[in-house]
Amino acid sequence: MTQDIKIDLFNLIDENKTKPGSWMMAKGEKLNEILKPIIENISLKFGSKRKLTRYLQNKFNLSQSTSERFVFLMKDWHPLFLIKEIVDLTNTTHLKIQENIDFLKINNPPLKMYKAVKELTEDLCKIVGAHAADGTLNRNYFRINDEYKSNLLAFKNWVKNVFGAEYVPKQISENEWCVEFHSGVITTYLRRIFNFPSGVKQYTVSEPEIIKNAPLKFRKSFALGALTFEAGVGIRHQVELCVSSKAFRDSIAEILSLSNIKFIKMKQQSRGYWRLWSNKLSKEEAKKWMELFEPETEKWFKLRDYTYGYQGKVNSFEEAVDKLDKIYSLKSSGKICLKDVLFAIKELKKTYRYELVSHLCKNKNLNSYGGKWAHSLFPHLDILKRANIIYVDKERFGKKKSFGSIVREVYIYNPKIEEWRIPNRPI
Repeated sequence: MTQDIKIDLFNLIDENKTKPGSWMMAKGEKLNEILKPIIENISLKFGSKRKLTRYLQNKFNLSQSTSERFVFLMKDWHPLFLIKEIVDLTNTTHLKIQENIDFLKINNPPLKMYKAVKELTEDLCKIVGAHAADGTLNRNYFRINDEYKSNLLAFKNWVKNVFGAEYVPKQISENEWCVEFHSGVITTYLRRIFNFPSGVKQYTVSEPEIIKNAPLKFRKSFALGALTFEAGVGIRHQVELCVSSKAFRDSIAEILSLSNIKFIKMKQQSRGYWRLWSNKLSKEEAKKWMELFEPETEKWFKLRDYTYGYQGKVNSFEEAVDKLDKIYSLKSSGKICLKDVLFAIKELKKTYRYELVSHLCKNKNLNSYGGKWAHSLFPHLDILKRANIIYVDKERFGKKKSFGSIVREVYIYNPKIEEWRIPNRPI
């Protein structure tokens, strides 16, 4: 059984936040019941509750009413720093008191309360990994962006599971979604428990020590959050990670090694980035990588496609084009996308690679890039083959200059749409 990794809630206290509106507040069903005998015992040492009230009032520059409300337990919510002060005046441990803290909030509208997270959880590590990869933190403001809505839905679920708060993803452009919120509680966890800075972090970000020193399941969850948002899983049956921080890359590499997942790590920085990537994945390797991506996010689905093949059916050519284009759309650096290749093969009925390149160049008004560019079509052709949209045969194309015959792969369009198998995604 994995040992729990405790989080000391009193580490959330920011001594620089002295204004009442910035205080971290705590509440628990039995918290007052636990605090009452502790306060009474301390009051005896001070001489009375009034003297304890003045002590707290003077030490923390509080109003008399604020100090009295705490000492006489007039409210259910209490400043976390006052609870810590009382605990430090006794032999009571922090952990014994925090067991009875159920909720946290910032003492400033909007008064949204959150679950008091008192130990490391796998979903919390996923949140931390996602933030390390793609999050933005600025004081009490948090934001994370991604092109895939499924990733933001996963992030929303992690936050709800961990903190009990729900933030709905919103679309901010045609190809980008985000989750953003103001939360002094969540951002304080990120800053003070996991040591993330406010502002720019991409060159210095690393795996937080509390996670790095935890059992592997927590480190894998951190890697899952990071890879779900930052890694690439494209049409070449590979996983790639490209980041600006060497420490971040190296931590992910270490976690992959401990998980018995094969990868290649670039030894030197390239164009300002540190990289690692898999070889072309076998079905078994893709299955292992699936464990490091959140289920039912787009990259997880792609790995599932590699492992088990395409599962979906379509009723028309147009439906197939629409679904394939959403998954394998043209990237900014590309010239040709899967949809272009599919339309060309449908028009030609039967073709080979160099004829296909010539046809695509003509249709797209592109200059021919010869053999190298022709090779870039292989991933597209492989997808169409696995989808049963094309058949592949080999034919002779005359004699070689030296000896033997030229043999080329021929791609034959399959008009039987009922035989096609398309990547299956939830609606």
